[in-house]
Amino acid sequence: MSPFIRDGDVITVAPPPPGREPGAKACGIGRVVAFVNPDSRRLVVHRIVGRHEFRFLVLGDNARGMAGDLVNPDDVLGRVVRIERGRKRVWLGLGPERYAVALLSRAGVLLPVLSRAGTLTRFLRRRHHESN
Repeated sequence: MSPFIRDGDVITVAPPPPGREPGAKACGIGRVVAFVNPDSRRLVVHRIVGRHEFRFLVLGDNARGMAGDLVNPDDVLGRVVRIERGRKRVWLGLGPERYAVALLSRAGVLLPVLSRAGTLTRFLRRRHHESN
């Protein structure tokens, strides 16, 4: 799930609200969810990038060129509501921008876009420091 969730980050997963099914609105497009892969029976954390009939299309943010997996709502344990990196809370990727992240991830262009944005940010910072 890099770049939004990195190795060593601590995540908090909230179960679906009581009385609601796992596939309810709490697990919409762009949400990062934890689920059990039915084939490997391993815990996986991916972003919901679409829906197909009654299942979620999920994909890791760093999964360039992959088609994604279809997950049944019953396999979803909950959604990621908090990310901590070095005792600091990470917000990026969980707020309203999650829709854009899901769209870019599904299109397979998330990492190239973030890489270019990082290059532009570093360039602008350098120019700002040189002018002061």
